[in-house]
Amino acid sequence: MNLIKEVAEKVNRPFSEKYLETQGLIATNLMKYKGKVAVAFSGGKDSLVVLHMAWQLQPDILVVFNNTGVEYPETVSYVAEIAEKWDLNLVVTHPEKTYWDIMKQGGYDTGKRKKHNDCCYWVKEKPMRQVVKQLSIEAEITGITAVENRMRMFNARDYGWCFYSKKSKTQRIHPIMWWTPEEVKGYITNMGLPNNPIYAKGAERIGCMPCTAYKYWESQMQKLNFKLYKIIKLRKDNQYVMRLEC
Repeated sequence: MNLIKEVAEKVNRPFSEKYLETQGLIATNLMKYKGKVAVAFSGGKDSLVVLHMAWQLQPDILVVFNNTGVEYPETVSYVAEIAEKWDLNLVVTHPEKTYWDIMKQGGYDTGKRKKHNDCCYWVKEKPMRQVVKQLSIEAEITGITAVENRMRMFNARDYGWCFYSKKSKTQRIHPIMWWTPEEVKGYITNMGLPNNPIYAKGAERIGCMPCTAYKYWESQMQKLNFKLYKIIKLRKDNQYVMRLEC
């Protein structure tokens, strides 16, 4: 992906400089929002890095895992294992409206933004907002990086790595915003962190298995969870046939 100038300037710096910045950002905000900051942990390698760095400074920091109900089973097990090994202060959310409910009501997602946003809202955003409200969370630390996709690159340019979100009503903190995938992997290797086993099976991206925000979700899901893929594919095909018949 070609990086825009403003982002490239921040990304293409020595890792030692970026690492110190990341440490400083985390430490500063842990002090500023003491007791009211949470790490959003997806079970992915990026959020693993920020979790580890924040946990080292504050072992009892609140950690939130949004179990959407369509996570890879390996991810759910992995999060539970990390929580036990590191004695995490973990909160696991579950959606009141499941992925299957959403698809039944609105049809299977084809990748169009409206349906994708509806799905994300019910299985991730709303459960997280409920936790934020219930636990009086004022700041969220995430593993978002600018180089992950073009949307995040432009958001990084426009909002930076720390800003107040009117949508979530929290301070959004992205400590590794300017890190590259190689730097993330290097940190995990150098620190000897246990990685999500789904990566070793060929996953490029974790999160919801049937998420159409990921261009290659079908090919990845066919390889990693073919049984569930067949169920979703059959329902999508039946839905398409029914529309043709109407």
